[in-house]
Amino acid sequence: MGTRIFGCSDDLIEFEGDIQGETGDYGTDEREHGVLLVFSDGTLLEVKYGKGRRAIWGISLVSKGTLFVGIEQCTNEDAEIYSDIATFQTGLSWAYAAHNWEPVK
Repeated sequence: MGTRIFGCSDDLIEFEGDIQGETGDYGTDEREHGVLLVFSDGTLLEVKYGKGRRAIWGISLVSKGTLFVGIEQCTNEDAEIYSDIATFQTGLSWAYAAHNWEPVK
């Protein structure tokens, strides 16, 4: 089945597939960093609302893990799913969301 990740509304990040659920975070377009998602295969993704100053959720790859497939880019804020969509092969066992984080320099 695999897993796919995408933004919804202006404050939800949805998980469908092997991992199911959602996490909420409002106002990521106003912050330097979005939500950092950490997956059991070692993948790290940053998810942030307001891609290109539009009503689109953006997903950026920080580090690629063993089950990560790719990110389908969204450029249309009127699309049914107005979000980039990250996909994974079957096998993820967990995911964590870090709402306040910063890289160590």
